[in-house]
Amino acid sequence: MIKGVFFDLYNTLIGYQPSREEMTVKLLAELGYTINEDDLYLPVNKADEYFYQQNAQKPISLRESAEQMAVWSHYYRIILEEIGIEPKPELINNLISRWKNLKWEMALYQDVIPCMENLKKRNLKIGLISNAEKDMSELFNKTGLNKYLETVVISQEVGVTKPNPLIFQAALKKSGLTAKEVLYIGDQYQVDYMGAMNVGLNPVLLDRRNCYLDLKDCRRITGLAELEYCIDNT
Repeated sequence: MIKGVFFDLYNTLIGYQPSREEMTVKLLAELGYTINEDDLYLPVNKADEYFYQQNAQKPISLRESAEQMAVWSHYYRIILEEIGIEPKPELINNLISRWKNLKWEMALYQDVIPCMENLKKRNLKIGLISNAEKDMSELFNKTGLNKYLETVVISQEVGVTKPNPLIFQAALKKSGLTAKEVLYIGDQYQVDYMGAMNVGLNPVLLDRRNCYLDLKDCRRITGLAELEYCIDNT
């Protein structure tokens, strides 16, 4: 029986506003390239997978500046190659430079608060496991998540990042729940879904952009409104 629901944070509960795809379309347009936002969903997701794998090996923020630049350069190389644009070093450097000057904020997805209210009514423990590298209390207060989150574990606290089992185990210990009593929802297949599964949690892949249609071996939803069915059928 499910007694708790734990979430990933970025691209699960909160996302960029404007979206990264929207901002990338804008940057490329400034540089003379016309791309549709929809065409960036899969490329950005593929680049994200690379970034999270790199971050799991060693947090990007702890690396030397040259190494950080190399990671971001490869990140944009992936996106450009996927959309058929030659990844020239000058173009990549231009994108990175322009991205730093963009104005954006992190905002909750529209389905988050209704989901949280429903979980609260069902007396389920609500938790969060994130690869965040700083205190997130200000963001939680701003978005209202602080009213719902009972168990919060971030990588800064435990010294490891997902998919390392230790970060999931730390959340279980903090909540007093067993792995089988917890449903875990995240947007990355390797980092979130497989990471949670390897510890024995009940994972659900949140695929808001339909980037994982080819996966047949996992429970996948496209929005948090579908979560209730997963809880009732686990």
